[in-house]
Amino acid sequence: MHLRIAAVALLIASPLIARDEVRCRSRVLFPGSAHVVTVPFERTRNGVFVRARVNGRPEPLWFVIDSGAARTVIGETAAKRVGLHATERAIISGTGLGSIPVTVARNVTVSVDTVNIERIDARIANLAGLTPTWGRAVDGILGFDLLCHSVVVIDYNSKKMTIAHPAVFRYDGTGETLPLAISGGWSFVEGTIKVTGRPAVIDNFLIDSGSQDAVNHPIIRDSKGPLRKVNTGAGLGRSLAGVLGPNEWFKLGRYTIGSTQSACCAASEEVSRQIGAEVLSRFRVTFDYPHHRLILERATR
Repeated sequence: MHLRIAAVALLIASPLIARDEVRCRSRVLFPGSAHVVTVPFERTRNGVFVRARVNGRPEPLWFVIDSGAARTVIGETAAKRVGLHATERAIISGTGLGSIPVTVARNVTVSVDTVNIERIDARIANLAGLTPTWGRAVDGILGFDLLCHSVVVIDYNSKKMTIAHPAVFRYDGTGETLPLAISGGWSFVEGTIKVTGRPAVIDNFLIDSGSQDAVNHPIIRDSKGPLRKVNTGAGLGRSLAGVLGPNEWFKLGRYTIGSTQSACCAASEEVSRQIGAEVLSRFRVTFDYPHHRLILERATR
């Protein structure tokens, strides 16, 4: 998810990569005849935090909705609280260097309001390092297991998230619909970035709602504008030496976002081209993985 500069967090903790193959094994079930459920969320540093339950236990846990998370992750402390038991070991990686050992609990159900996300192979990891990043404890991280089988609409202004069955979801608004490329539990969208003294670059960017960053791209290293040395990849994994500097503009479809900050680089090429919540929160965002599209509507203030 991000990077750390003094008190500013960039490239922190997301995305989460599993060494084994990522496939959509989960199942999203709606209550009764309902196919659309809307739930409130808490917006903390542009993070989307929802209350959820694990395996029907009454204890509420706080999950961050993270499109940069290929795996569902539950913190060790939270896992103990709800009696979750791991049966094997695995490895995940963050934006930093190195591998993170985790344990795996098979066939877990995470319930967001009345929506059950079943058949999750949850990774159990130490998430205490994310508390300084978000300014609050993170019990879990929910991404691809929810997104791959449903349509998720995040309205940052109203602090509401809608989960819809893809068979009934219809969009007839005036927002911008962009094609999504989905690979390994991640989604990518085409965008154009411009930094000082360099031609604009068209590239594919990882969509990462679990990042507090704006838009990151390696082109920032070649910028003729002011650059600062920073440490990137903080949160999960070891940090890397990198740079931070201003983007002149960034374009997604018909929308142009003015000056933002860009950091470089994370531990891999894919996660070094990243759109974070600093940009996403300017829109009403619809993640429609089943139909391979992203819908953006400019937020009204």
